[in-house]
Parts: sequence; C-alpha cells; structure tokens
Amino acid sequence: MTEEDKILDSDDEDDQKRDFTATNDASQRIYTKACVLFKVTPSTFLYRHLTTMKVPLQNHAIGDAGAKAMATALVENKKVQIVDLSSTGITAVGLGYILEMLEENTSITDINLSSNFFNSTGAKQISDAFTYNQTVKKLNISGNEFKDEDSRCLAEIIEENITLQVLIISRNAFGETAGTNFGKALEHNTTLIHFDISWNHLRQQGAIELCHGLQNNNTLEVLNLSWNGFGLEGCHEMGKTLKINRSLTDLDLSSNRVNYDAFKLLLRGLVKNKTLKTIKIGFNPITTDGAMSILRAVLDDRCKSLTTLDMSDVSVDNDFVTLLKKVQHIRPLHITHGNLLRHDDLRKGDNPVVLDTDDPVTILFECVKTKNLRLIDLMKNLDKDNSDTLSREELNRGLSEIDVPLSRRSLDILMEKLDMNKDGQVDFMELMTKYKEHVRRVTKLQREADVDLKHYKHFDKLEQLREMVRLRLSLTPAAGQSH
Repeated sequence: MTEEDKILDSDDEDDQKRDFTATNDASQRIYTKACVLFKVTPSTFLYRHLTTMKVPLQNHAIGDAGAKAMATALVENKKVQIVDLSSTGITAVGLGYILEMLEENTSITDINLSSNFFNSTGAKQISDAFTYNQTVKKLNISGNEFKDEDSRCLAEIIEENITLQVLIISRNAFGETAGTNFGKALEHNTTLIHFDISWNHLRQQGAIELCHGLQNNNTLEVLNLSWNGFGLEGCHEMGKTLKINRSLTDLDLSSNRVNYDAFKLLLRGLVKNKTLKTIKIGFNPITTDGAMSILRAVLDDRCKSLTTLDMSDVSVDNDFVTLLKKVQHIRPLHITHGNLLRHDDLRKGDNPVVLDTDDPVTILFECVKTKNLRLIDLMKNLDKDNSDTLSREELNRGLSEIDVPLSRRSLDILMEKLDMNKDGQVDFMELMTKYKEHVRRVTKLQREADVDLKHYKHFDKLEQLREMVRLRLSLTPAAGQSH
C-alpha cells in the first residue's frame, strides 16, 4: 500500500467527510450510506475506485461487513468491470453478499475471489450463482479450501454455464473424484477457453477421466495441470487425448511426476497433434533422453505447431545443444531447459558403432519410412549387381552407407526373416510380404498399448528402435541434409 493509500484510509474525520461528500457518483453515495447503515468504516481506496473500470482490493482486509457495503454499492454500478477480492478475509457469509450483487450487476465480467475462506458452503453458493450467470467471463476461486467432494457442484458451472471463458480453481484439495467430475463436465462445455486446475491432487483415475473429457471438448485452448500427480497413467491418457484434441494450444504439465517412460507415452500423442503451440514439462524427471526425444520429433517435422518448449530444471547435454541448433536452423523454437551436463562425446567419429538387435526387420523398414522410399526404390538402391535380388552383403552395405550398420548376428536374423524360400537371396515379393507383416505388427502393438497400459512395454521396445533410427539418419550427412 502506498503512503497516499495509508493517508486516505486514516481515521481523520475531516478528511473522511471531505472525501465522502464531494461526489455526484451514485455508487459512491450508496457506498457511503451503506457504510453508515452496516456500521463499517469506509475505505477511501475503495470509494475512489468505484468510478473506475477496476476495483483492486487484493490484500485489503475488508471482511464480510466490508464486502456487504461494497456489494450494495456495485448493484447498479455500470463502470466497474473487474473486481479483485483475493485475500480479503471474506467467508461464505460475505461471499453471499457478493453473489447477490452479481445477480443484478450487468457490467462486471472478471471477478477474483481467491485465497479466502469459503469452504464447502461457499462452493455450493458459487455453483448456484454461476451455473446460469450470463455476465462474468473470468472467475478465480483458487485457494478456498475446497475439498474433493465439492467438485460435484462446481462441475455444474463447467457443464451448464454458457458465458464463462476462464475458470481458475488451483490450490485446493481436488483429487480423483474431481478429475472424474470435471472431465465429464468438459465433455458438455462449449465456451471455456482457459482452465487452471494446478496445485491439486489429480492422479490415477482422476487424471484419466479428465483426459477422457478433453477428448470430446472442442473449445478449451489453455490448460494448466501443473503440480498435480499425473504420472504414468495420466500421461498415457493425455497422449491419446493429444492425438484427438484439436483445440488445445497451451498445456502445462510441470511438476507432475512425469519420468522418462511417462514422457514417452505423452510424446506419442504430441507428435500427432497439430494445434499445440506451447508445452511446459519442466520440474519433471524426464532426463536428457526425454529432452532429446522431443527435439528429434521436431527435427523430423512432427509436433508441427510447437513453438515453445519449457523444460525448466531438466538437465541436458552437449548432444542436446548440437541438435537444438540444427532444429532452430530449420524452424523457430523457443526452449527453456536446466543445467548443461558436460561429458565426453560418445560418438566414434567416422566409425559408427554397429547395431546388435533382435529386430533388424524394424531397423530396415524404419529406414525406408524415414527416408520416404518406396520398396521398389529400396531394391534399386541396394541391388548393386542388378540381379533383382538382394544378398546378405548387399543388405549390409546398403545399411552401412546410411550409418545404420548391423552386427553379424543381426544380419543373420534379418536374412532368416526376409529369405522366405531359403535360397540365400531376397527378392521383391519376399520384401513386400515382410513389409506388410511389419506394418500389421506395428498397428497391432500400438492398438494394444492404447487399450491397456500393461501392453505398453512391447510397443515401447519397438518405439525405441524407431527413435534410434530416426536419430541416426537425422545426424548423418548422407541423409541429404546440409550442415
């Protein structure tokens, strides 16, 4: 509070009399009379703001009686549009006066009621008042000691209100029940653009049900879920949501117990999404591998709309910095990250480490996919002797030329899988047959992983191979990109 405000709020009777009588404004006159009637010491700070667009009373301890006098003055006020009553010491009693005023007032569109003492009684009052309110567009009721069960009545606002665009309900005690209730309500909402439910306890089934609601919501653009407990289950469902949702542009999942495995589940949906511009995933243990994986996705022209990536407190390494420069050379991307970890370069110069894998078929066909080749093109590129068949040596040489060399064991497995008639050569029909089997296998694994999280480990093994191929090809000059 400034010195001027301290003077204005003093108890000097002459100053009070001069300030509260020299006015032609109806709201100020009503406020003066209301203070006398309700035996409230008037606030010159509030008195003067009754003629402005905003009444900023945050941290002014007006209490319930002060709220009653203010509400009386605002009933017919046409100038005030924004009212900030955060941390003003109001209980459910004072809230009642404010809500009665909002039934009559037609100019207030933004009201902040956060950090007061409404509890469950206040939650029911707010629900009754805002379910059908057609004036207020922004409502902040954070930090009011609402419990999980209070979400049932507050969800009615989301489901029924047709005017509210911004709803902030952070710093309460909402848990699994709230996630379910809010998720179902979001399915029916058609006006909410910004929803902040940060600093609560959404996790497990609550996180899953909230994501279910988002899959059927077409208007929400900004969603703040930071400081909850989404973990593996929530990220699995959010990944599926991002594949479907076409309205979210800003998603905050900071501090949500998201480890590398959970982040990979989230990334599966993120790479398919075409609207998300900002994702905040900082203060999570996603590791340098997680940080690298999203950069690879961006480099491969996935995550097409992403412009801002916040990975605050996530450590990165020199490989990340190198890849980031390459990404930013191609497209604008603003990134925030944690400390830079310095270590020896693990790449072996011009002698890349051979790959020893039990699934070399995936390696081969992911190379085809990443390089946008047709199978007939693959045959022509690898068939050096123009025999219309591929030998073991031709397969080995072709993969080595693009920096994806296989070990002898993996080459043996590859030939065994592809050479269906066991003549020591692979022809085009054999290659086509195995490619179709590979596509069906990938589709089946992904479908099973989407249905039940217990199947994810099988798809994850496949996804790790695919990511490895994409990374190696993106960093190889032979891939046809300039450096």
